[in-house]
Amino acid sequence: MFSLHQVEIFQTVATEGSISRAAEMLYLSQPAVSQHIRSLEKDMGVKLLVRGRRGVTLTPAGEVFLKYAQQLLRLSREAREATRLSAQKGEQRQYLHIGATPGIGGCLLPHWMNDFYAFYQHITLALKVLPTSELVHLLAGQQIAFAVVGDSLNRAVVEVTHLWDEEAVIVVGRGHAWWKKSYIDAEWLAGQSFVMRENNSLAHAWELQSLAEFGINPHTVAEFNTTAAIKQAVIAGMGIALLPCFSIKNELDAGRLRGVRLNEGVLRRPIHLLWTPASLQSSGAESFVRFLDKHLENMPVQPAQPPASLPLISLLAEVGLTA
Repeated sequence: MFSLHQVEIFQTVATEGSISRAAEMLYLSQPAVSQHIRSLEKDMGVKLLVRGRRGVTLTPAGEVFLKYAQQLLRLSREAREATRLSAQKGEQRQYLHIGATPGIGGCLLPHWMNDFYAFYQHITLALKVLPTSELVHLLAGQQIAFAVVGDSLNRAVVEVTHLWDEEAVIVVGRGHAWWKKSYIDAEWLAGQSFVMRENNSLAHAWELQSLAEFGINPHTVAEFNTTAAIKQAVIAGMGIALLPCFSIKNELDAGRLRGVRLNEGVLRRPIHLLWTPASLQSSGAESFVRFLDKHLENMPVQPAQPPASLPLISLLAEVGLTA
């Protein structure tokens, strides 16, 4: 009796019209692919393919079998998916409470949560979007398990794990003189009208420090407590802003904002994961940490040398969670 593996090989050869191309796609040797096809033909009792100098073509019997092969493979995928979903539905629903600062919570975390749910449909992520100081308070009180922030904490009552350094750029609207520029000199920023985060916030402090490194004391014309409001202000022509790349991806793609880099160097904003030892005991914590560890390797933003493995992974075993 033929196997689904042989059916998949046959479909790939038939679709590609070439044993060599099918071998490359399936990461098999050409002799191995040929052997599987011969075994399939022997089992069926008919020739399915005709080999020629320009590749392979289907025999009439092969054309009939291809239709059934496609149905078999589709049913196989559906069976696996239905079985997986059934197993997940049988698991007790878990809730994991997490937090994020406004820019990360509004622009980055929803994408992560969507990807997370595709793998862990029995876990509901509940997100709170708040300033870092309030997230630290919730973590210390065990009201949330994890928080992702774009701020540095000198004295923290929680654990801080560095995730990556996100590139930040100067953001301008369509009507700005720099709209068609990719790079500018830092000295050009002097005298520009800046739209910034609210005073006394960690995000505001990061903006001032980053600009000060290039000798710029920004002229602030407006302050907002959310990244969304800052972006709208820049789009309206109120001024320019300094924002991390992940927060402006949609606006860049839509042509509503433009990111401008500095000739003198790259601006970076550190992204951290905040947690406590109690976080690792939370329902769904192991799944979240493992997902985050893998997700960082294929992040849809622009990390600068993300860690190969999240440091929290090594702690899972220490609190009794399986490796």
